[in-house]
Amino acid sequence: MKFSIGFGFMCFLAVVVSPAAAQGSADDFSLSLLGDSSGPVFQATETLQLRVVDEAGSPIAGAHVTPWALRSAQGHGSWKSDGDDRSETKPETSLTDEDGIAIVKYPMFRNVAEQTKTIGVSVRVDHRDYVLEGAIHLDLPHDPNTADPVVLKRGADLFVRPMIDGKPADSQLIVANWSDSRSWRDPGVMEAVDSETLKFPSMKTGDASVLLMRVEDGQITHASRIVDANLNADGRNEISVELNPVVPIKGQLDPSVPRPIRNGRVVCWTLDPSVNHDRAGFVSWSAVSEDGDFVIPVWPTGEAIQLAGICDGYIGVSGKAPSEVTNPRNPDPYLRAQVIRPDEEGPVILSMEALVPCDVGVVDEEGEPIEGVLIDSWPNIQWWNGGSQVYCDTLMRGEDMIRVRNRKRDYREFTNEEYGFPFSARTDDNGQATLMLPKGKQSLGIRDDRYEMPAFLGRRYTKIEMVPGERSEITLTVQRKGTDRLGEWDKLAGVVFGCSTREGRRICALPEVRKKMDEFAKTFREGKNQKDPKLLAEAYTIVADAFATAGDLNESTKWRKKAAEQKSMITSDAP
Repeated sequence: MKFSIGFGFMCFLAVVVSPAAAQGSADDFSLSLLGDSSGPVFQATETLQLRVVDEAGSPIAGAHVTPWALRSAQGHGSWKSDGDDRSETKPETSLTDEDGIAIVKYPMFRNVAEQTKTIGVSVRVDHRDYVLEGAIHLDLPHDPNTADPVVLKRGADLFVRPMIDGKPADSQLIVANWSDSRSWRDPGVMEAVDSETLKFPSMKTGDASVLLMRVEDGQITHASRIVDANLNADGRNEISVELNPVVPIKGQLDPSVPRPIRNGRVVCWTLDPSVNHDRAGFVSWSAVSEDGDFVIPVWPTGEAIQLAGICDGYIGVSGKAPSEVTNPRNPDPYLRAQVIRPDEEGPVILSMEALVPCDVGVVDEEGEPIEGVLIDSWPNIQWWNGGSQVYCDTLMRGEDMIRVRNRKRDYREFTNEEYGFPFSARTDDNGQATLMLPKGKQSLGIRDDRYEMPAFLGRRYTKIEMVPGERSEITLTVQRKGTDRLGEWDKLAGVVFGCSTREGRRICALPEVRKKMDEFAKTFREGKNQKDPKLLAEAYTIVADAFATAGDLNESTKWRKKAAEQKSMITSDAP
């Protein structure tokens, strides 16, 4: 199969915040001057007020409010605290005052380089005397006069007695994960109340779970199952948890993969019993030897294993839904893990299949090949009853993290990066590279300091269908950075992708608008030449009409102007 993708759009004007437009008090925002090829850009730090109360409506002082993710028209993602974030800012924790008010700072631009606006902030609210609220999503702008306050509930303490061989174990040697994200952010809130008992504070009533491990001389010697409990607000919640000696789990890649194995690794997660169950969990990984062997050194006793793996030229076969999944998708569009039960007889074998080669060429707008461009794809694995991540990208061992007792557990500190990103390749002096990809529809994008893929519907990547046994070819036409900005597509992308804002949902609810947006997507999908001014003029007119129907005349005018620019190009090119 051969594909040629030539994204060619007009050069958009950069969205620049002028000093005149950025006036206000110091409490409202702060400015930092950022520079790029299109000129200076001002990043504004804006604020919102969030009120935190108890179940009686009384304000709670001293609650920690921490932003952890941002939303733009391009999607919802983590706001990194290490400074390496697209917003070029760091999240800051604020405390509620006597009135229960916290001032939350957030950046005006989610992505400075692309000038995409921040349209939502996700925060966690934590007070050790109350149940943690870890996923509060706030649409912007946020009006404190009409918005509901965050209500923190009183929880229930859980007391756990670790046991080994039916006898109390030394609580000072026990580390834990539990069904509360404090488990990773602040494991020190678990305390030993005496030599035989651990206390887990302020967990929500109802279903809860814990996983215990024993550490001696830096080594994990014993592990429990993930033990469930039902917490009651009245009375003392106490359970005993038995720990057993750790037994390594040994396995192999299936014999169909030619030996010696190169760059092999497997990743494994515990299996949640249901899709909406907040449960303690564990993760690990192992390198695969040239003979195809791997060893998981530490695993919770008796827990099922979700297993995925990759090596040069091969990837784990997508697994079948286990009994814990009540409504499996058929057909399933995602890559899935294979589920292994520790009590099953026979060796642990990971079934594998061949990856499919994809030859990618990268050229500039003049058709000249470009050397040194990094091409990426990011096939995700969707864990059963859980989240997703790039297949076999994040390699970390739960035993390394769980040993941390008295400080924050940051998974990045424990991530192994020796294998690099699984699905990437750099172009040679002919602008060519070959990626090995899973079968099915996959995404392709680039990373480069000089070039970028032109914006298409507010995104900078394309899709390609990978068919087993067929070598694919695709050519990516790229442009100099700064030619256009994704921020120009903010409202359109917010409607086309996910309708993730109040405004987007309102627009999508209008049948005439939804029909026009479907026409817009179809026009581009079926266009043979996406640089064709006639095609662009028609598509931009559809967009303008859609926003006019929705009552957004400013956005409609913008797209009508773009349509007129394309029509003028048709006239000027006419013989």
